[in-house]
Amino acid sequence: MDLYYILVFNNTHEAMKAESVCKSEKIKSVMMPTPSYITKSCGISLKVNEDEFEKIKILITDEKLAIKTIFKKDINSYSEVCIK
Repeated sequence: MDLYYILVFNNTHEAMKAESVCKSEKIKSVMMPTPSYITKSCGISLKVNEDEFEKIKILITDEKLAIKTIFKKDINSYSEVCIK
């Protein structure tokens, strides 16, 4: 099953900073174009596998990552995720 999360940002600067934070925290992530059919936002997103998502939630809660929204990709659908 192809399950992963897409972190969407307000701008490219926040996306680049998030990639840097993930690298320093040893969280596997991949830069990807933001799918236009899920949101009209920054053109760059981070793809994070399910097994890394708990670490991402901690970074968001600790305000080390500034995200606009998160989408969960599951088989053929996307759903918005609320972590608060």
